[in-house]
Amino acid sequence: MANRDGERVRITASPGGLRIEIGALIGSRRERIRLLLAGSVLVAAALFGGARLARAWETGLRRGDFSDLPLPVLSALTAAVGLATPFALLGLAALAFAEESVDVGADEIVIRTSAFERVTVRRFSRADLECWRETFLPLPPWWTWAVRRLAARASGRLFPLAGMAGPAEKRRIGAALARATGKPLVGDRGRRRDPDPASVPGDGHGGKILR
Repeated sequence: MANRDGERVRITASPGGLRIEIGALIGSRRERIRLLLAGSVLVAAALFGGARLARAWETGLRRGDFSDLPLPVLSALTAAVGLATPFALLGLAALAFAEESVDVGADEIVIRTSAFERVTVRRFSRADLECWRETFLPLPPWWTWAVRRLAARASGRLFPLAGMAGPAEKRRIGAALARATGKPLVGDRGRRRDPDPASVPGDGHGGKILR
């Protein structure tokens, strides 16, 4: 579970528990390039689509006939491009600068997410924790573009976390949390995603090593 220099995800174990820190995407040069490319493609697609829609509106209004593209369809497409593009760019901005930390203590687990200069804190008792879950359910935050989400299930509720982490990072975070709490990492059908503790080799000091 050792951290490597330059990683966005930092996992720190201590006698009192575990702390996971997920840094902003903007802090990585590679991620900055990817975000820039995603934003550029999004803007280019919006401009191209907007130009086509503008011509369709102009032609239809001039002829007084929208037979080529029915008016309800044209209106829906225009609204989609006009509304979806700003929200998508806003989501990219949130994804770029968001940060998160997960603190696993002896009695409580605290998840702090910072986005748009606002910190959201979710906390629950460790005794209420049932499992860590990888799911395809559309959990918050709304600005994450991840298809597979990671969440803690406690008292019948799902507490999402690691919204800005990639699939491999989520699996690593989930495995670390499962090891620290003794609760399994499972999928939507209840199948375990973390290694069986009995099959994980020891570290020579009575502990286990997660690869």
